[in-house]
Amino acid sequence: MDLVERLKEIFEEDIGNLGYELVDIDFQGSKGNKILTFFIYNDEGITIDDCEKVSKYLDTKLDELDLIKDSYYLEVSSQDLSRPLKTDRDLLRNKGELLKVKMNDGESFIGYIRDIGEDTLSFDLEDDQVKEVHKDNIKQINIEIVF
Repeated sequence: MDLVERLKEIFEEDIGNLGYELVDIDFQGSKGNKILTFFIYNDEGITIDDCEKVSKYLDTKLDELDLIKDSYYLEVSSQDLSRPLKTDRDLLRNKGELLKVKMNDGESFIGYIRDIGEDTLSFDLEDDQVKEVHKDNIKQINIEIVF
């Protein structure tokens, strides 16, 4: 299990107990400039105070666990509209949104989620067709921002 998966496993319930959903964790950068970002969600929105509350909690717990040997910066943020949707919860939360789906084979399409299965997703496409795809074949799903 890699570090990000381990952190998700450790902190998902704790962040839930604070009143937020842990949406994702990102750990990127080069040695000396690494950034560990926790993305949180709440139906009522996320404020600076929410991020500060979770950040203080994580800062203490991460120091206690001492899982990360390199120096890093800790960030807590709300998800932005451009962040890829990765979990079934993300997809359910965005069920009425127009989504852009990129497949591993280079194909892409735009549609609305019709159904979320254990291994498959089906989409209502703009031309009134239904497209079913296997989750393993999906490279990325994002909200399609229309101006």
